[in-house]
Amino acid sequence: MKNDMTVINEYCDRAISGKTDNRPSFQRLIKDSEKGQFDAVIMYTLDRFARNRYDSAIYKAKLKKNGVKIFYAKQPMPDTPEGIILESVLEGYAEYYSENLSRNIKRGMRENALQCLAIGGAGMPLGYVVGEDRKYKVDPVGAKIVQEIFQMYADGMSATQIINHCNEKGYKTSRGNAFNKNSLRTMLKNDRYIGIYRYSDVVIEGGIPPIISKELFDKVQATLQHNFSARARNKAKDDYLLTTKLFCGHCGSAMVGESGTSKSGKVHHYYKCIDRKRKHQCKKAVEKKDWIEEVVVRFTVQKVLTDENIERIAIKAMEIIEKESADTTYLQGLQDQLKEVSKKIKNIMTAIEQGIITSTTKDRLVELEEEKNNIEGQIAREEMKKPLLTKERIMFWLHSFKSGDIDNVEYRRRVIDTLVNSVYVYDNGDKGRRFVFTFNISGQNTATLECSDIACFAPPQKYRFLSFLVESRYFLHFLTLLF
Repeated sequence: MKNDMTVINEYCDRAISGKTDNRPSFQRLIKDSEKGQFDAVIMYTLDRFARNRYDSAIYKAKLKKNGVKIFYAKQPMPDTPEGIILESVLEGYAEYYSENLSRNIKRGMRENALQCLAIGGAGMPLGYVVGEDRKYKVDPVGAKIVQEIFQMYADGMSATQIINHCNEKGYKTSRGNAFNKNSLRTMLKNDRYIGIYRYSDVVIEGGIPPIISKELFDKVQATLQHNFSARARNKAKDDYLLTTKLFCGHCGSAMVGESGTSKSGKVHHYYKCIDRKRKHQCKKAVEKKDWIEEVVVRFTVQKVLTDENIERIAIKAMEIIEKESADTTYLQGLQDQLKEVSKKIKNIMTAIEQGIITSTTKDRLVELEEEKNNIEGQIAREEMKKPLLTKERIMFWLHSFKSGDIDNVEYRRRVIDTLVNSVYVYDNGDKGRRFVFTFNISGQNTATLECSDIACFAPPQKYRFLSFLVESRYFLHFLTLLF
C-alpha cells in the first residue's frame, strides 16, 4: 500500500520492445482488465505502452472501457483536456524518434556495406576476422580448414564423412560449434569465400579477400546440385555405419563408403580404402557394406556384452546414479547465468548495429558467445539427469540390447556408435579376411577375428522388449559414460 494504491500484480515483458504486439504479459494485462482485477495501471513511460499511436489508442480505449486508468511513473499527466493533448504529443514524438532511429541505423548500415565493411560480428564466416579498419581479413587457421573442406567435397567425400572428419579433428564452426549438415552446406554455398561481399541488396565482387578459387567453388556447387538431384542415392551414402571407424589394415588409411551401378542397373554399396581411391597405391580389396557391417555388429555384441561385462557396467552405472544430486539449485543458477550473458550479447549487437564497433567490442562478443555455448552445454547435461534406476533393471536393458534385431539399421548403428572404437581389416589370402577390433570398454578392449570364425556366428535370438524399445536411448547415455 503506497500513495493510496495497492499493487495487485506486475506484468513484465523484459527485453521485449514496445514496438511489437508479441508481448505475452501485456496481452495478459488487457485480458485481466476485462475481468475487473484492478482499477489502474502504472506504466514506466509512454513509449512502453504500444508500438504506434493507432495501437496506443486501441489499447487505451479497451482499458477505459474496462474502467482502468493509466498512470506514467516518469511522465505524470494531468487528468485534464490539456493532459490528453500533451500525452498525444509525447506519443507522436516517441513514435517519430523510434522510426527515425531505425531509419538512420539502416541508412548507416547500408553506407557501411557500400564500403565493404563488416556488419555484425556474430555472423562472421569461418576463415575471416574483422580488422581494425572494420574490413574482412583472412584468418590463416580458419582459412586452412575452409580450403580443406572444399577440397574434400570436390574430391568426392560425402557430407557425413567430412562432418565426422572435422569433428574428430576438433574443428569448430565460426560460432564455436561442432559441424553438422546444415553448417557444412551453408559453408559450401557461401560465395564470400570467392571474394563476393553481400549485405541486403548490396553485392560487390572482390569486396573481400577470397579464400578459395572460383574454379574450386564452381566445382563444389555443381557437385551440390548433382547430389541434391540424386538425394535418394546420397541418403544411402549417409548410412555407411562404419564411417570413421573402419580402416585398411595394410596402409592404415580410412575406408570410405562408395556405391556403383552394375550393367543390370543394380546399385552396390561397399567400403573402399581411401588411399586406393585417391592414389591407387594400396591393393586392399573393397568390402561389401552390408556383409562387413553385420560381421562387426555380431562380433562386437558377442565379445563386449558378456554376462561379466553386463554385471560390471550395471555396477558402474549405479555408482554414477548414486552420485547425482536431485538439487536443482545448480541448474537454476546456470539458467540465470544464461539470461545475463544473452542480455550482454544483445546489448553489444545493438551497439554494432549503430556502428559502434572496435577490436575490443569484437573480442568481447566472441568471449560472450563462447561463454553462452559453454553454459548451454552445462544446462543440457544437467537436464539430462535421469530418475534413479536399479541394478537389475540396468542389466535387463543390457540383455535386451544384446538380443536386438541384427537386421534393424538403427540397432546396428547404436551398437557400432556406442561399443566400437575402430576396426582394421586385412586381406588374408586364401583364408579370406582378418579383423582387429578395438572396443570402447576398459580392460581387454581388443580382439582379433579370422575369416574362418565368421561362419561360426549364429544369428542371435530376436526378442521384443517394449521397455527396451522405448528406453534404450536413455540407457545408451550411460554406455557412453561408462566405456
